[in-house]
Amino acid sequence: MGNLRAFEGKREATQFKSAGEEPLTAKLDIRLTETMRQELRAIPGWQAKLRGAIAQLIEAEQCKQM
Repeated sequence: MGNLRAFEGKREATQFKSAGEEPLTAKLDIRLTETMRQELRAIPGWQAKLRGAIAQLIEAEQCKQM
């Protein structure tokens, strides 16, 4: 089975870092057209921009509920 402790302590070092307090560990799968995927990936810093857009969407929806 291998050494289960071989990667102990390394997981924290390889996690994506966020600008905030919470680590970026959750994943979300969405369906896009191939064209949308290619155009999105052509945008410099698309991951951070997409996270920002998602945060704005969540904030806007929370404001609507109040």
